[in-house]
Amino acid sequence: MSKRGKQRRKLIVEALIEDHKGSWSESTERTVRSDSHRILEALVAEYGIEETIQAMNRQGFEGKAYSYLVKPMYAKARSRRPTSK
Repeated sequence: MSKRGKQRRKLIVEALIEDHKGSWSESTERTVRSDSHRILEALVAEYGIEETIQAMNRQGFEGKAYSYLVKPMYAKARSRRPTSK
């Protein structure tokens, strides 16, 4: 089994929602999920491919294994970034 398969932890957003079960409405849970994508987009665009992969490594993930996704995410996030004024 790969290292990726061994580290099955609950996704942070799902863990956060579980922590607030009963106090957040379904609408709030949907908003949290949506906002988490916005946060991810901003971080990947800001820090780039290599730094994102290194951050994953520091968090115990095998960052290189996710480069197939980080690279196009970075390109898409950068293309959606507002231009400087």
